[in-house]
Amino acid sequence: MSDAPAPYEFLNLESALEYLGDGQGVRDMLPLLTKALERDVPEVAQLLSKGDIAEAAAVLHSLKGFLPIFCYPSLVEDLVRMEKSCKSGSNPDLLSDYDALTWQLQGLGREVSHFESQTKE
Repeated sequence: MSDAPAPYEFLNLESALEYLGDGQGVRDMLPLLTKALERDVPEVAQLLSKGDIAEAAAVLHSLKGFLPIFCYPSLVEDLVRMEKSCKSGSNPDLLSDYDALTWQLQGLGREVSHFESQTKE
């Protein structure tokens, strides 16, 4: 990893580097992030479409556990807001709200893929 990582809209490499300590730690954790995004993002959409809001909140909560390591605070805030909406069950626009969050999470996934492709040895 270089000292001045490429700026991304969602992927915060500086934060990840600070939290994990070194570039190798970041590279080792990114595949886990990718797998979680690939698994959890569509699962939440499916759960919401079936009306299983409590389980969708649980999946979002698990993402919230490590997402702050890798992304900017605004994305974490949006995820937290979505999780709270699911927990309260009071938002009639959960699906459309999740669509906006999905776009951001998929963007994070694309940026992770781009970064990984740039750092392959």
